[in-house]
Amino acid sequence: MIEELKLYILSLISGIPHFIYEGLLSVFLIGAVILLVSKWRESIKDIVLLLLIEYLFLIYSSTVFLREDRGVIRCEIIPFWSYSRPDLLVENLMNVVVFIPIGLLLSFCMKAQKWWRILLMGCGISLSIEILQLLLRRGCSEFDDVMHNTLGCLLGYCLYSIIKIGYEKTLNGV
Repeated sequence: MIEELKLYILSLISGIPHFIYEGLLSVFLIGAVILLVSKWRESIKDIVLLLLIEYLFLIYSSTVFLREDRGVIRCEIIPFWSYSRPDLLVENLMNVVVFIPIGLLLSFCMKAQKWWRILLMGCGISLSIEILQLLLRRGCSEFDDVMHNTLGCLLGYCLYSIIKIGYEKTLNGV
């Protein structure tokens, strides 16, 4: 199982040209330095927003824009269809994991709005990816992917909430 996860992650990473990673890292570092020098405290939120934008760019690149046109529309709208295929377990788990940072970063940028807002935003991002895959014929557009991505976003919100509670307890000396 661990080996399958490694192979899956490597296949995602190898599909994106290195210059994109280098460019994004450069933009992030330059932006972070400028923000930190200009206004320390307020900069943290801006840096997280920059991270969110770059992470979303990587997600859209690997799932839509850098994939080849398959020439045929593939779509699975039946909920839980992938659960009947053990070979898709790693992909289902990765669809959850890849959206945890989105939920975490969205929560931080929005000062932890209500959980359902983060959930809706994660669902909207995932739906936009699946619709683009369908329209551009890149990959298989699946309801299960939306469900797993949304769950990952919600887990990111939960992680943010846990971190926030721990931070507040530390500040209050509890």
